[in-house]
Amino acid sequence: MKDLLRLLGLYRRHVGWILLSMLVSLVATLANVGLMAISGWFITAMAAAGLTGIAMNYFTPAAIIRTLAILRTGGRYIDRVVGHEATLRLLADTRAHLFARMVPLAPAALDDLRSGDLLARLKADIDRLELTFLRLLSPLIVALLTLAAVGLLLFLYDGLLSAGVLAVLAGCGLLAPALAAVAAAGPGRALTARSADLRRLVVDDLSGLMPLIAVGAFAGHRDRLVGAMASLVQAERRLARRAAFGQALGRLSGDLALIVALAVGVPLVAASRMEGPDLAMAALLSLSAAEVFMGLPAAFLGVSSTLASARRLFAILDRKPPVIEPANPRPLPEGRDLRLDGVTLHYPGGLRPALDGVSLDIPFGSRVALVGKSGAGKSSVAALLARLRDPDLGEIRLGGVPLADLALADVRRTVGVVPQRPHLFTLTLEENLRLGRPSATAEELAAAIEAAGLADFVARLPQGLATPVGVAGATLSGGEARRVAIARALLPDPDILVLDEPGEGLDPETEAAVLERVLDRMAGRTVILITHARAALHRMDRVVKLDEGRIAANRAASEV
Repeated sequence: MKDLLRLLGLYRRHVGWILLSMLVSLVATLANVGLMAISGWFITAMAAAGLTGIAMNYFTPAAIIRTLAILRTGGRYIDRVVGHEATLRLLADTRAHLFARMVPLAPAALDDLRSGDLLARLKADIDRLELTFLRLLSPLIVALLTLAAVGLLLFLYDGLLSAGVLAVLAGCGLLAPALAAVAAAGPGRALTARSADLRRLVVDDLSGLMPLIAVGAFAGHRDRLVGAMASLVQAERRLARRAAFGQALGRLSGDLALIVALAVGVPLVAASRMEGPDLAMAALLSLSAAEVFMGLPAAFLGVSSTLASARRLFAILDRKPPVIEPANPRPLPEGRDLRLDGVTLHYPGGLRPALDGVSLDIPFGSRVALVGKSGAGKSSVAALLARLRDPDLGEIRLGGVPLADLALADVRRTVGVVPQRPHLFTLTLEENLRLGRPSATAEELAAAIEAAGLADFVARLPQGLATPVGVAGATLSGGEARRVAIARALLPDPDILVLDEPGEGLDPETEAAVLERVLDRMAGRTVILITHARAALHRMDRVVKLDEGRIAANRAASEV
């Protein structure tokens, strides 16, 4: 119940659309029930009048029937339009809210989730929330109001008639499907989990399809997908059986309500306590009222899977950002000296600190190389400088001001980072470059391309900068993608540039040439080079060696 109430809390912004949708649905439902009831009364009354030769006014009921027919047809159309508009607004708002919440979490607080899992939460889990309003909340409220209206009308004729019809409709149309849904909670949660697993596997296997084929592992992964699909189908089959049972009970409720109405009403007619046309109206009223319960069994069965999806979303929403934007950020200082003072950083599940009491001075304009084995903590320094993470202990200062006191946008505009695994979007080459600075002129773009050693490559492309790079830069080699990332980082002209393995994917000559150009471009500003190679070390001021998160050596480059 707590999760359901929290889920409904996301709908507060669209309460107007929700109420309008339920009102239109209620009008259309009551019009349908009233049409059946009055039509039955009218036909029976006309037949009785014909047998007895009594004159009657048939204009008024005929007009009412036409009005109700128009309301039913038009109301159902408007109900679909308004209901889906409300639902789409809810889903769009929820998806935007979740994505906005994920932005400050990335990348540090989302490391444990695969891209396929994140995609499933953004797409499938949010889409499943459609059940909450369009197929559960609105139909349930409309059904209860319709049930109350039918019960009140029948009560005007006889209390036992009203109680009997209400008991059948509520028992078969509401209570029994609800109990079946409780029994189906396990399969519903299993369906959500199996669906998420399948999407994750599909995304992962498609992303790595070429390596799977190359190493001969495709068949095993294909079998794993087939197994996941079979598991999903099995969960869907269990839910379908329960849905069919619920639907049968829903349809049975109308027949039983009709039988109860006749069983109670016929003696009333015989005792002259009810007219024959009124009995026909009561019988058809009871039968048609059952229609409002037809969709509820499937909706009840979907509650468990919907709540499971909601919990997966709440698990993201409840995560704490690894980096907090200061409430009152301080302005950027004039100085750009960096100081790491006793910095310690732990990763969740790590056996030892990634950084352990690291202290390091990096004056503005200096060039520092961080070297060491994989896992020594070099990339962790880059993440801290860009405030993708904050240290657990210690402090990092920029110009004497703690980084944690500065606005994130100011820090990331000042400190440019070329990550070890740069990501390219499914855009053109120019659009990927302009992510670094959308307002850059053509001359500034050309200068950054030249500095990254991309000029000859771009010149060879038939479409030039308009060339699409494919999904995640699939049309580019590793070295080309790395140079695009370097050009993108250079475009904003940062005061401090961190290069994390910039030569990966490049041959030694190209790597040396690119680093020379970058260092020339960054003349007078700070460059921090994270590398395993020795290219450009001769142009560094200092070489700092990290080992198991600690500084093992800090020497002038000439001494290395």
